Amino acid sequence: MMKNIVFVSKEIGIPFNEIMEMPYAVFLSYLKHLRIFQLEQTEDGRKALQQAELNQQTEPDWNRIRSEKGYAKVHK
Repeated sequence: MMKNIVFVSKEIGIPFNEIMEMPYAVFLSYLKHLRIFQLEQTEDGRKALQQAELNQQTEPDWNRIRSEKGYAKVHK
């Protein structure tokens, strides 16, 4: 946790004491957005973000499935 506090403090220039006084949800929001911004700076980071987005997807991509060779639509 301390590592995250120092990271946020350093990245946005807010003193440690102010971070300790901010609501936890605000701190987590800063942390999330700073980490995403950091990942977006490199090709590997962008790939990791894309993979994370795919891992959270719960609905199938029907257009992609239908475009695959061997897919046959069943008519009722």
